[in-house]
Amino acid sequence: MKQEFITIRNKETTARIQASQVAAVRIKDITKQGVRVYRDGKIGIAGAVGDAPKEELLQGAVENLKAGIPYPYELTGNLQDRRDCNPEPMGSQELLEQAEAILQVLEKDYSDFIFSESITAQEVTVQMQNSEGLDLEYKDAYFALSLMLKEKTSANLADGALICHTRSFDPERFWSFNRSFLEAYRNKVELPEGDVLPVFTVDIGVILDFLGRHLHGERFAKGGSLFSDKLGQRLFAEKITLELNRDPLEMASPFFDAEGVVLPGDRLALIENGRLARVLTDKKTAQSFGLEHTGAALGEYDDPPTIDGSQARHLFFRPDSQNVAAALQGRPAIFALICSGGDFTADGSFATPVQISFLFDGERLVGKLPEFAMRSNLFKMLGEDYIGTFADSPLYFGEITWPLQGYYMTIVR
Repeated sequence: MKQEFITIRNKETTARIQASQVAAVRIKDITKQGVRVYRDGKIGIAGAVGDAPKEELLQGAVENLKAGIPYPYELTGNLQDRRDCNPEPMGSQELLEQAEAILQVLEKDYSDFIFSESITAQEVTVQMQNSEGLDLEYKDAYFALSLMLKEKTSANLADGALICHTRSFDPERFWSFNRSFLEAYRNKVELPEGDVLPVFTVDIGVILDFLGRHLHGERFAKGGSLFSDKLGQRLFAEKITLELNRDPLEMASPFFDAEGVVLPGDRLALIENGRLARVLTDKKTAQSFGLEHTGAALGEYDDPPTIDGSQARHLFFRPDSQNVAAALQGRPAIFALICSGGDFTADGSFATPVQISFLFDGERLVGKLPEFAMRSNLFKMLGEDYIGTFADSPLYFGEITWPLQGYYMTIVR
């Protein structure tokens, strides 16, 4: 009988912010353990939160073999890889000191705003080991600032946000950008003229969610994807490459999937130079439909591996452009910070309201724009209307974020 052990530890200190003050501090230290056993082509699983004895979990997993869940696939083995992506995590005391220092500046220099939500320091360890010689460990630590801001004179629940997700918080760099950012909030401007305008954003989760659903191997194989029967075809602009990216330094997540698969170089192109090269598969999907195995298994510590669920956090557009201002050539643009409520239809049409956005000249945010809506289509956004994914952005939201991406969009005023 083969055995596999998964351990996840999450240590977190969160300063809860209300009315620009630290209202509470929450400290968590949670360990989750999962055990999988494999026998006669079946898998049994047991899991627990806390320091449960492995013998008990192993016994529970063996008992759960009776459920008859099939898993006739070879386990990943003979691989050892341990990585610590941030050996100097921020401690609880430093987190509180940084939070107090940030709030002091905000209250002193930006008292026309009220700030709320959270500032967090987090440490995570994910381990996966099995009886076939697999021994993987991912350790990381992050600083995450997410502050909603509200203008004191506004009737809105929120008028914007300050965001910084990084491994090593740099106050000087944070304020170098966010002072000009907050000044732009104060400067109300009108939308540029024109029905079609260049729009930039780092909030590309909706696009990645849609792409992830249609790159799902089973859906692709059964004809339910926009990309079914298009393997090898050009779908998007030639410079676009979309990767399954497990580089922990870029994605802040484990470098292995839920079946212990480690990609060569930590990444694999799904769309390469605009062409569909491969789709998302785990071992089951690859074997069932004769597709290339791409190491895309997901799953909680106490669930069987699968490709169901959101793949967005592991998809990444490879940067293909450098200078935003040069790409704009003097044209006024929009930076969209918060677009809540938008989505794609089944054919790839896209529309969204834009709640928080700024006039953007490619180098700085000029002023805050009124609310509007925008629309397009996936194949236009990533095709003829695609501007680029930028390696160097003048906008700083921390190192752990998606890169700045731009397209021409139809503006609905």
